[in-house]
Amino acid sequence: MTGKPDLFDRDSAGRTALFHAAEDGLLEEVRKMIFSLRGTGLAPPRLGLIEIKDATGLTAADVAEQNGHKVIADLLRGEQLRMEYFE
Repeated sequence: MTGKPDLFDRDSAGRTALFHAAEDGLLEEVRKMIFSLRGTGLAPPRLGLIEIKDATGLTAADVAEQNGHKVIADLLRGEQLRMEYFE
């Protein structure tokens, strides 16, 4: 069965596709991934994806920031904060 990979699938380092897009500075890809998921209600999947930590304890926002992609890091942290505060 072929199909779109699940956004929550992880590689051997515990990283999702969001980590890789954030690390590579692919802002539009990051936007597409997070905004394709529901961001409201009880346990929104968007928040779950943003909060995932890899095997070293880093989030996708941390990885983006380490690689000089501040806009992506700010987007992810802003969305996380918005959902934690308002939901």
